[in-house]
Amino acid sequence: MLPRSKAPTNELLRGRLREMVSELRAGTRLPSERDLATEWAVARMTLRAAIDVLVSEGLLERRHGSGTYVAFSPVLRMLGLTSFSQDMRSRGLVPSSRVLEFRTFEANHTLTEQLQIPAGSPVFAITRLRLGGGEPMAIENVRIPVAYAPRLRATDLEGSLYEVLAARYKIVASAASVLIEPTLADERSCAILNIDGRQACLRLRMVDADRTGRVVMVATCLYRGDRYQLRAEVTDNHATLNRAQVPS
Repeated sequence: MLPRSKAPTNELLRGRLREMVSELRAGTRLPSERDLATEWAVARMTLRAAIDVLVSEGLLERRHGSGTYVAFSPVLRMLGLTSFSQDMRSRGLVPSSRVLEFRTFEANHTLTEQLQIPAGSPVFAITRLRLGGGEPMAIENVRIPVAYAPRLRATDLEGSLYEVLAARYKIVASAASVLIEPTLADERSCAILNIDGRQACLRLRMVDADRTGRVVMVATCLYRGDRYQLRAEVTDNHATLNRAQVPS
C-alpha cells in the first residue's frame, strides 16, 4: 500500500477546494466531507473549517440534509452590445431559450415612433425565457419590423437572436440606448423565473441601431437580481481628449 502524502496545510486545503470548485458547474454537489477527508488525508473538522471559509466567500453553499454545492455566482454583464448567449458562454454556462410568444401585429403609435417605421407596419412580437445552464435567468420581449427579417421563424430563436440577424440578414447592432431600473416581477413573471415576489429584478429597456443609425429592434428584458449583475466602464471623454491634445 502506498503511503499517504503529507496532509495539506489549511491554506493549501482551501486552495485545493477552490481549484475543485473552479472546475465544477454551478449547482454541482461536492463529494461528502468524509470522502474528501479520506482522499486528502485530513481530519473532517479541518476540512469542514476550510469549507466554511468558501461558504462565507459565496463559492459554496450548504443545503441542510443534502450536502455542499457549488454556489451560483451572478453573471456579470458589461453594459454594451454583448448578447445573452455571449454572457452565458463567458460564465461557462450553456445558453438556451424557450419561446413563450412569437407572432406578428401592426405597430401602434408608440412602437412606430420607437422603431421609426410607417404607421401600421407589421412587427414581430417575440417573448423568450432565457436560460443559462438550464436555470431561468431572464424574460426577454423583443420587437423587430417584419420587413427587416421576413423569414424569421420561432425555430430560429433557440439561440442568439443577434447571431441569427447578423448571419441571415446582415443586421448588426452597433449602438444601443439602455434604460435600467430596479423592479419587482409580477406574479406571472415570478412563476416563469421561479422566484418569489420579494426577489428584486432588473428591467432593461433597449433600443438597438445598426451602423447607419437605423433602429433595428426595441427590447424590454427582465433579469433576476440574484442571477445578474451589471457593470459599466465610465471614462471622462473630455479629460481624455485634453490629454491627447497635449504635445509630447
